[in-house]
Amino acid sequence: MFGYITSLETISTNESQSAEHASHIVAEGHDLRSLVYSFLDEWLYNFHDNDFVANTITIDEINLDKWRVVSSGKGEAMDIDRHPQGTEVKAITYSGMRIEEKDGRVDIYVVVDI
Repeated sequence: MFGYITSLETISTNESQSAEHASHIVAEGHDLRSLVYSFLDEWLYNFHDNDFVANTITIDEINLDKWRVVSSGKGEAMDIDRHPQGTEVKAITYSGMRIEEKDGRVDIYVVVDI
């Protein structure tokens, strides 16, 4: 998602901004699809609220019994002078969402509203 917003290669890691804006991001759902939606929506909200773009996101905790994920990210505040403006992501959607488990991996396809 952040790759649509700007070029990931231009995002540096600012430790203080990462600690302030991208630690302990909690997503909750009632099934796997809603959890994926919530996870992406929380990160999109964080971008719109704090202008924070992440180049790395780490899953700190996952509990599929309670459909809960806690994550943190590394990155910095969006700076139009250093980060080329890409496509504005307005929302996450359920439309066309696919979660495919195969060969020891999971592929997730999500359509975002631009």
